[in-house]
Amino acid sequence: MAEEPYGYYRKLRDAGPVVYLENLDAYALSRYEDVRAALKDWHTFGSAEGTAFNPAMNENVQGVILTAEPPEHGALRAALMDRLRLSTVRELGDWVQERADEFVDPLVQLGSFDVATELSRPFPASVVGELIGLKPEMTEKFVVGSDAVFAAMGPMNDLTRRGLSIVGEVLETIAGLSADDLVPGSMGADLYEAAARGEIPPDHVVKLLWNYAGPAFDTTIHAISNLIRALADNPGQLALLHENPSLVPAAVDEGLRYDAPIQIWGRYCRKDFAFGDSVVPADSRVALLFGAANRDERRFPAPDRFDIRRNARDMLSFGYGLHRCTGAPLAQLEIEAVLRAFVTRVQAVEVLESERHLNHTVRGFRSLRIQVHT
Repeated sequence: MAEEPYGYYRKLRDAGPVVYLENLDAYALSRYEDVRAALKDWHTFGSAEGTAFNPAMNENVQGVILTAEPPEHGALRAALMDRLRLSTVRELGDWVQERADEFVDPLVQLGSFDVATELSRPFPASVVGELIGLKPEMTEKFVVGSDAVFAAMGPMNDLTRRGLSIVGEVLETIAGLSADDLVPGSMGADLYEAAARGEIPPDHVVKLLWNYAGPAFDTTIHAISNLIRALADNPGQLALLHENPSLVPAAVDEGLRYDAPIQIWGRYCRKDFAFGDSVVPADSRVALLFGAANRDERRFPAPDRFDIRRNARDMLSFGYGLHRCTGAPLAQLEIEAVLRAFVTRVQAVEVLESERHLNHTVRGFRSLRIQVHT
C-alpha cells in the first residue's frame, strides 16, 4: 500500500468503472456504487474462493467467516453475533470509556507521546484481549498476527511471505488452545462452553477464535491513529470537536471514510459482470478499493476534505452486505471512547514526526509522535 494512495485512486476512478491491475492480476473497482454493489452481490462476487491475492493465504482463510458463505456463514456469524451484537456491545460502553480515559489521561499529561505505539496499539489490544480472555503474552502474539494477516493478503513477495509465516504460527497457537487457556467468563471461553453444550460444532471454536483474533486488532489500531492525524492536520475540526463532544460519533464515521484502515479487499468473480461498458470477466480476481470508494466525489462532495459535520454513516470501511464486519459495533465503540477521551482534554495537536506503516491491506502509522495542548 502506497504511503499516499489517494491521488492514484482518483486516476483509477477517472479511468473507468473497471481497471485491470497487472501486478495483482485483478480487476479493480474504485467507485463507490460499484464497490457497494459488488459487496452486496455475494453470489457473483464470492468469498469462498478466498479474499487474498495469493493462493497460500486463500488456503489459510478457508472456513473462517471471511470466506464462508451460506449456510455455513449463517452459523458462524450467529455464533459471533451472540457475543458481539449491538445491544451486548453497548453494555460495555462505560467500561470501555473508563479504559480509554485511563489510557489517554496520563499521555495527555506528558504533553508529548507516540499515538501509534503508546495509545492506538495498546488500547484495543487491552480491550479485545480481555474480552476474548487472552493472557497478555498471548494478546501480543495475536496483535502481531493481526498485522500479518493483512500483510499476507497481498501478492506474493517478501512482505507476504513474512506474513504467511507469522499467520502459520498463530494458527498453530489457536489450534493448541483449550478452555483452560482462556479466562473464565470471556467470549473465548464461552465458545468452548457452547461447543460442550452442543450449540456449535467443536471445529467451529478454532474458526471463531481465528475470527476474533485475526482481524480484530489492526483495523481499530490504525483507525485511531489515522483519525488523530486527520484532526492534527485540520485544527479547526479539532477545535469544533473539543467544543462539541457530541459530534464524536460523526467524527469517527468521517475518520473511517477519510482514511480507511482497510484500503483493499479481494473477491472472486464467478461470471461475466458488467459495470457500465466495462466487464469483469468470469473466474477472475477482483480488488475492491474501499479507500478509493470512500473518496468518490460521485457519492461524497469534496471527498478530500475532512469534515466531521458530514454524514458519512454509509462509508464502506466496515464492508457491506453479507460480510460486513461483525466486530464493527465494538470497533466503533473503542474508537469513539478514545476520541472522546482525547478531544475533551486536548485543544490543539502538533505532529512532531510520523512514519507510515506499510502493509498490503491496512493503512496506518508505525509512529505518530505528537505534542498536545490542553
